[in-house]
Amino acid sequence: MQNFSYTRLASALSWRNRSALRSIRWRLTGWYVFLLSCVLFLFSAGTYVAVYRLLVENFDEILASQANLIVQTIAIENSQLTFNNDTLRIGRINDEHLIRIYSADGTLIFNDNPKENTPELAEQVPDALQGERHSTQIDGHDGLLRVQTFPITKDRKVTGVLQVGLSFEDVGDTMRALLKVMLVLAPGMLLLASGGGFFLANRALMPIDRITRAAQQISAENFSRRLDLRGPDDEVGRLARTFDAMIMRLQAAFEQQRRFTADASHELRSPLTAIIGQIDVATERPRDAESYRATLLSVREQAQRLARISNDMLFLAQSEAQSRPAHNELIDLGELLPAIVAQAEPLAEARHQTLALELGEQLVVRGNEDDLIRLFLNLIDNAIRYTPPGGTIVVEAARAGEPAAFGQQQRPGVCVQVRDSGPGIAPEHLPHLFERFFRVDRGRSRAQGGSGLGLAIAQTIAQAHGGQLSVESAPGKGSTFTAILPQC
Repeated sequence: MQNFSYTRLASALSWRNRSALRSIRWRLTGWYVFLLSCVLFLFSAGTYVAVYRLLVENFDEILASQANLIVQTIAIENSQLTFNNDTLRIGRINDEHLIRIYSADGTLIFNDNPKENTPELAEQVPDALQGERHSTQIDGHDGLLRVQTFPITKDRKVTGVLQVGLSFEDVGDTMRALLKVMLVLAPGMLLLASGGGFFLANRALMPIDRITRAAQQISAENFSRRLDLRGPDDEVGRLARTFDAMIMRLQAAFEQQRRFTADASHELRSPLTAIIGQIDVATERPRDAESYRATLLSVREQAQRLARISNDMLFLAQSEAQSRPAHNELIDLGELLPAIVAQAEPLAEARHQTLALELGEQLVVRGNEDDLIRLFLNLIDNAIRYTPPGGTIVVEAARAGEPAAFGQQQRPGVCVQVRDSGPGIAPEHLPHLFERFFRVDRGRSRAQGGSGLGLAIAQTIAQAHGGQLSVESAPGKGSTFTAILPQC
């Protein structure tokens, strides 16, 4: 059991290590160190080559200046070279110094350092007799030598060859010291850069960690968590603000969904409770046929109410999944509205109300005829329910300029208003009037058979047709619902 626990712990730690290595901060640090390593390598290689070339050029300049001094001590008579051996040896410092002089026929006539008997030096003489200069490096008796071969000329005629060489070990020592310094400094710089890169990556990704922790704390029951990130308007700052805005929208959507679920459950429970109660009463004891008939009629009425609520909820759900009308056809409201008003007239007459219709010209819109019928029937039915007996309801349709967005040209539209002489709506209720299951007077609305979804459905249909639905009302002054639809 103990071994199993150790195995699980080791596995968990290994998983955490692998997860850490896959994290963005480690990958950013790795890429940063990799790129810096490439830059350091190229910089070090370039520096090494540049320093080496500079040292070689300086070294060759020293050899050239020594060669000029030696040539000045050489006399040329009848194309013959004459010189004083002791004078030539004055420039010698130690055995690492080389001076050789060749005659015009390539014969070695002076060798200052007999130890350096290197045949490759003689190979440079024929080219020098042709007027060319050569630089070469040889493995001498005491180390590496750099030798330059110069033609000796008089009156533009080559009369001999001079070879001057110096030990190249000082340059080699300098380059080896430079290489050691680079090998020590480069890892140190990489280590320091790695720490700095990890610090910068960690600092840059710290807001991302806050977003992650906040997202982990958010659930359907807790949407109060916010980032409230204070910082510059950069990518991370915009991401944090977008995240907060998204959480606010999600919170509003969940709260609306929660209210919708609670209201829907309440609305469905009421008729179901009534149906169950009436059935229980009817089955308690034997009754006559008329009592059973009355019970069945009451149950049928509650079942119809359930059907209406279910249909309305299904319509809203389908509208959310399909934002545009299922059918898009030309519809003349001048012909459609009279049929809708005629369909609603029996309801208004039953309540001793006056239902009037006023139509303008050119009322053609594009949309779904069934949905538009439902839109206007819901508005008229709502007006009939809330207008007292003897009241007046006016349906008016006319052309109107459709409100347009900023910077856009207004498009013509059709304005349909439903005005009633009812009690009006208090200002605090107007912002919630198109919410699902919202009622100004819940008890009265339910008693009148309303489900609280009619205005929400009307608003959904208007928006699906590219229009809008608004309301103007005040207590004691009635209400006016205005639907504006784009005109073809």
